[in-house]
Amino acid sequence: MQKIYGIVTACALVLVSCQVAAASDGHGLPWIDFLLRIVNAAIFIGIIWYAAGKKLKSFFAGRREEVVQEMDDLASRKQEAEARLADVERQIADVEAECAKLLEDGRAQAERMKAAILADAEAQAARIVEQAARNAEQEGKAELEAIRARMAETIVAELEKSLAERLDAATHQDLIDKSLTKVVLK
Repeated sequence: MQKIYGIVTACALVLVSCQVAAASDGHGLPWIDFLLRIVNAAIFIGIIWYAAGKKLKSFFAGRREEVVQEMDDLASRKQEAEARLADVERQIADVEAECAKLLEDGRAQAERMKAAILADAEAQAARIVEQAARNAEQEGKAELEAIRARMAETIVAELEKSLAERLDAATHQDLIDKSLTKVVLK
């Protein structure tokens, strides 16, 4: 009902302002004409209200319900979005923590691999040094044997030369024969 009175009052104000504008051109206010116009406007509004009042009420009530429903939907969507945002932020934090853990694991594994490689390299270096020492020792022994053989050959050659100078061929033949007889007889 208050809405009807508000509408009627608004219409009355519009009509009064129209009458005031018409009266400002020097004519007096025709109150009867003004009153008939107000009655005419009230009847017109009444007919519109009677014919379409329920539809207008249902339209505005339905529109109000739609707005309320839309607001509820928006609120629930906002809550869902906030929940998804919190979930995504939690996942991002989990991913960052997992990345940090993987990075730390990778560093630890790299350090273990480095230590293993260094230990293997040190063991190989020790084997190479040991092998080189053995090779050097064997080469030393072989060189010593070669020097002894050359020395023996040189000594024998010098002794033969010295004996050949001291002994003539006949004496030399006698010594050989004596040696052979001693070896054969014994």
